[in-house]
Amino acid sequence: MVDAGATALTKESTPQGSMCSVLGRPDLECYRMSQEITMIRCKSEDGVKPFPFQEFPLGSTVLLIPNHSCLAAACFEEYHVVDG
Repeated sequence: MVDAGATALTKESTPQGSMCSVLGRPDLECYRMSQEITMIRCKSEDGVKPFPFQEFPLGSTVLLIPNHSCLAAACFEEYHVVDG
């Protein structure tokens, strides 16, 4: 669970079903979102792959990439563009 939901990102999903992606972690997927939180899990065909909690201790920073930037950008007074 991460502290970024529909108000920080957007609930619009891709045809594959994900609402956002975790930067640098193609093995993870954002699968459920409320107004203020997003749930992340490991991609798995059978849904039983354990989440790597040891790689994300409490308080870790996770970079999420929204699927639709217009709604996400409108929520903030300022944002940073990263090239590369």
